[in-house]
Amino acid sequence: MQRNLRKVVAPLTLATMTLAASVAVAPWSSAATAKAKAAVKVGIGTEKTGIFAAYTAEWLQGVQLGFDYATKGTDKVNGAKIKLTTVDDADSPTTAATDFKSFVGAGYKIIGGTVDSGIATELAPLAQQNKVLYISGPAAADQVTGANRYTFRSGRQTYQDVQTAKSYVKALGTGKSVLVLGQDFAFGQSYVTDATAAFGALGDNVTSMLVPLTTTDFTPVALQIKSQHPDIIFLAWAGATGAPLAQALDQQGIFDTSKVITGLANIATYQFYGTAGLKFNYLSLYNWQSPHNAVNTYLVKNMEAKFHQPPDLFTADGFTWAQMVVRAIQTGQGTNVMKMVKGLEGWSFHAPKGLETVRASDHAMLQPMFQVQLVQTVTGAYQPVTLATLSGTQTAPPVTAHFGG
Repeated sequence: MQRNLRKVVAPLTLATMTLAASVAVAPWSSAATAKAKAAVKVGIGTEKTGIFAAYTAEWLQGVQLGFDYATKGTDKVNGAKIKLTTVDDADSPTTAATDFKSFVGAGYKIIGGTVDSGIATELAPLAQQNKVLYISGPAAADQVTGANRYTFRSGRQTYQDVQTAKSYVKALGTGKSVLVLGQDFAFGQSYVTDATAAFGALGDNVTSMLVPLTTTDFTPVALQIKSQHPDIIFLAWAGATGAPLAQALDQQGIFDTSKVITGLANIATYQFYGTAGLKFNYLSLYNWQSPHNAVNTYLVKNMEAKFHQPPDLFTADGFTWAQMVVRAIQTGQGTNVMKMVKGLEGWSFHAPKGLETVRASDHAMLQPMFQVQLVQTVTGAYQPVTLATLSGTQTAPPVTAHFGG
């Protein structure tokens, strides 16, 4: 039985928002046209609690600022308000699916969210079955791309991460032993597939270790890695368990014997690896210092003004998600799903990371990626320095479907 949506709705930490952007009413508009249009209902289901809660919080901040930007502060799109409702799926696929169906039953035509790749891959078929627009959150599994014509993504995918890291691995020479260390769900599994193909093509011997999401004691994991003596560890990790994992690896001296290549995570994690982390090679999907464009300047300025902090790892993804929702409403009024789909397919736009393009054929999100290193300031703080920016075409994933051309 479906749960009553009113019982699962929770206000955004930004408040259950009524947002929107408007267009001016032309002087010849009729009184009927000038009347307020029905609000466009937009639903988000995501992990406000659980190991991905920190990611969700920064993503939702980006959503709010993205709507502010895309609406130009006018609070309406085509004369209609956006009524945004968010629910906490507590990182439960069952809850997420139930919430999705509740949104559908309540008449929502635009649904988004989730950090968890495993959940995103389960929600995508529901979008097709119910013929609603689904735009995923930061979930990175490759399978979201090309899932069906009703499904889009607002962030990058693991293939793009691996391609960003590829030159790091290549520079270390051929014939190396590479261990892909990740978590045993769709996110980690996608990394294993991509890294095995990419690094194997360089002539390296690639193996993998996927750790259950419920793991809390990482000493056995560290001991097993230590016994394998890998030349390179490609660390693909997400969530709050990154800190105890880093501690266990450090205690076993693994950072002294293996070269580590990993993704730059949120700001709070920069110090996780201590001074050993200064020797790591980092790929970066977003950090606020890397992009230099007007949209990112807006995001940085308004994050400081509204939240008194810089944008974090997934703030830009939330901002981009909001831009996509506004685009969808502009082209399909928030009610005509196929018009909204067509409005997004092939769309190129300026986002905080730079120029991004929704590939029409399979809805891959082509976007800049960054290579960075961490440095320590005179105050002891850690901060990223950009080494290179890769364009959307340099890291573009293979085409997996042919929806919109």
